[in-house]
Amino acid sequence: MAAPLAPLQAQATGTVEGKVTVGGSGEALQGASVGVVGLQVGGITRADGTYRFALRAGTYEVRVRMLGYAGKTASVTVTAGGKVTQNFTLEKSTTQLEAVAVTGSRGGERTLVKSPVPVDVINTADLKATGRVETAQMLQAAAPSFNFPRPAVADGTDHVRPATLRGLAPDQTLVLINGKRRYTSALINNNGTVGRGTAAVDINAIPASMIDRIEILRDGAAAQYGSDAIAGVINIILKGAGAGGASMQTGQFNTNVEGLGKIKDGTNTTATADQGFTWGNGSYFHAGVEWRNRAMTNRSFNDPRQQYPNGDPREATARRRTHWSGDAATADVVGMFNAAHIVNDNLQLYSFGSFGKRDGRSTGFFRRPIQTTQVVAKLYPDGFLPNIESNIDDIAVGGGAKGTLKGWDWDLSQVYGSNAFQFIISNSNNASMGLASPTVFDAGTLGFGQALTNLDFTRKFDLSGKPLRVSSGAEFRWENYSIQAGEEASYINGRVPVLDASGNPVRNAAGNTTIALVGSQVFPGFSPSDALDKSRTAAAAYLDLETDLTSKWLVGTAARVENFSDFGGKATGKFTTRFSPTDKFAIRGAAATGFRAPSLQQSYFTSTATTFVNGLPVDIKTLPVASREARLLGALDLKPENSVNLIACITLQPTKSLTITSDYYNIKISDRIVLSENFIGTGIVNFFTQNGFTGIGGGRYFTNAINTETNGLDVVVNYGIDLKSNGVIKLTGGYNQNKTRVTKVVVNTPAQLGNLNETLFGRAERGRIEVGQPRNNLVMNGSYEKGDFTFTLRGQRFGAVTGRQATAAAGARQVPDLELSPKFITDVSTSYKLFKRAQVTVGADNIFDVYPDRITDLGDVAAGYGGQGTYGVYRYSGLSPFGFNGRFLYVRMGYSL
Repeated sequence: MAAPLAPLQAQATGTVEGKVTVGGSGEALQGASVGVVGLQVGGITRADGTYRFALRAGTYEVRVRMLGYAGKTASVTVTAGGKVTQNFTLEKSTTQLEAVAVTGSRGGERTLVKSPVPVDVINTADLKATGRVETAQMLQAAAPSFNFPRPAVADGTDHVRPATLRGLAPDQTLVLINGKRRYTSALINNNGTVGRGTAAVDINAIPASMIDRIEILRDGAAAQYGSDAIAGVINIILKGAGAGGASMQTGQFNTNVEGLGKIKDGTNTTATADQGFTWGNGSYFHAGVEWRNRAMTNRSFNDPRQQYPNGDPREATARRRTHWSGDAATADVVGMFNAAHIVNDNLQLYSFGSFGKRDGRSTGFFRRPIQTTQVVAKLYPDGFLPNIESNIDDIAVGGGAKGTLKGWDWDLSQVYGSNAFQFIISNSNNASMGLASPTVFDAGTLGFGQALTNLDFTRKFDLSGKPLRVSSGAEFRWENYSIQAGEEASYINGRVPVLDASGNPVRNAAGNTTIALVGSQVFPGFSPSDALDKSRTAAAAYLDLETDLTSKWLVGTAARVENFSDFGGKATGKFTTRFSPTDKFAIRGAAATGFRAPSLQQSYFTSTATTFVNGLPVDIKTLPVASREARLLGALDLKPENSVNLIACITLQPTKSLTITSDYYNIKISDRIVLSENFIGTGIVNFFTQNGFTGIGGGRYFTNAINTETNGLDVVVNYGIDLKSNGVIKLTGGYNQNKTRVTKVVVNTPAQLGNLNETLFGRAERGRIEVGQPRNNLVMNGSYEKGDFTFTLRGQRFGAVTGRQATAAAGARQVPDLELSPKFITDVSTSYKLFKRAQVTVGADNIFDVYPDRITDLGDVAAGYGGQGTYGVYRYSGLSPFGFNGRFLYVRMGYSL
């Protein structure tokens, strides 16, 4: 029978103290983290390298860690009232072999090569290795399995750009903060971008300056962490008991574009400040704030189409470069804190939280003066470029207690977070209101909130001389999704016909007027019929077991049951194993089932745009699946996406400074949720009318329409060369090969509507899922450090991407697919320390000014055929994994506090 390991007895305390120095020089090392393995006890070394904390009598493992140095662990025995001196000498680390991760195994932290599942650890130095300032872009530069496309002219998606892991959907990756589930954005991406139909976590709302490290679990983990963890888990660990700093970076794109010439735009300025405070036996408070300001970039070309009505003399001198395509303008202020108070050896109180405010501005298509149904000519005689402005607010706060009780480590927490996304439409008009139309509109607000309660237990048992690690726990989650209607002018039908430049109705030869379009141009506001407030709850329980059958063989298993108030329950399981015949070689693998619950955004999002068919106003709607209109089109209640994950891996550590991991994965997902294409046309209008719905011109809805299978390979290599007095060289490389295919399409549309397979799940959307992300990705980083000088060279090869086009209507010309060939991007930077605490960095991202392939079909104006990019206005695709802005030059100054 298993016997519990004896917990610490209530005894008087002793003291552990010592000094941490640098090998070779003997210099004191300030800011190193000294802690007790398995306990929340420890501290940070002072300016003279010393540390000191109290412990109850007993034997412990004390570990010291510092970024850029190889960690060390020593065993100490503390006696009541006694004092133990334990000094450490740390050597410069040439690799990340000593990096420790807590994600992927509830049995305790492990080094990366000893983890039973593949985990990447991205530390602060990795995040700062380039001039990128958004957290998602930093991750993409460090992790080849992570993709962050740069869509443009995509409404709200220009402001909250989704990221993906292993080529799957953005909402199939679970994001944690300090091990606790992060809430998603209120925005659902409903335009033609990667991640269409998903609501994902806004990783860029988390300030990089407050991140200690990011752990990326590249394995399905729903049985451990719950819904969404199909592609993997991203666990962002905040800074704790450590020193802070301040930095400022400014940069600008300095590029040369064929056909546009030399361009300098997109000025990007970032300022950060953070500081940590410690007291007692490891208590701390760390807080920071980050300000980012990014100006717009523009890589659009001239519009060759007619701009003004026939006979207008202004056509001869019309301005042609009227559109926008590039990065949106954003201004962010984000802050975060992380705190813990050690009450005693058996109790710790902790809290963390964040706030964020983002104001953004992007645009839609330019409204030409000739588009008289959309433009009030007297308000905008030369047309207008409508702006989509965002006011995005984030707030999150969490807290809890953890400790030890009768041999069990326990953790009780409560976390709340919310996101609000308000749409402001400016430089626009509601043409149906004529001269009474405003030019700025409040188009409404999306909201999402989440409250999370967790209780976790962990304990080690002795099972006939072998350790059995048992973890169990429960979770309760409340979610809320809301849509607030915009102001009346943003959606109302003002019933004013098309007006001429003098403000008078335009009449044809028969004296009839022409109907003007309804709603604020570029983004009609949410109407009162769209407004809603929906909530649901979910409860879960899990059990996780892990043991070493022998000193070389580890096995683990996990099971989780989860019940949602809106669709019912799901059960998932996982099995992991790792076998290491030698210290230099190991094989590991895992098999798991998982699921992703349909989001509230997918279940309830609704919007309305009014257009005209045969002279009558009809609504084109995004329909909630439970609505009668959606049911008529074949919609069914959404059900969870289900997955089966298999991985097989090898790890090699042939020398102390070299490690290689290779991981094959297979992910099968059934009942994937997609957003259908628009069901429109006269037949749809008649179909709705026959069923009692007048004024409905068409719609789209979310549906469990497809099954997919993904196969891939991840390879990660770390190598370091210690040149002793001549410095240190660090080399890392990562490779991802990924292929996803749709294996089945489920069609539920009514038979009387004919063959609507392509409308339910179109060719363009299939392309975004199968070939819309890089087939492969290679990342290579090298750095040389000597004394106060650091030189970094980084290269990344993005594999081919294909932009499939929608199937043309009968008799129409088919737009060819867009092929983006592989591209290699090179970044370089040089840093130098000044006065020990200050550091200046000068660098260039994409130093060779590489762009993705341009579109090849510019269209035919005379034939009314737009080609691949609206008659050549948009020459670059938002599917490009590295954007299309060109070379970025920057300078950064940092100061350690």
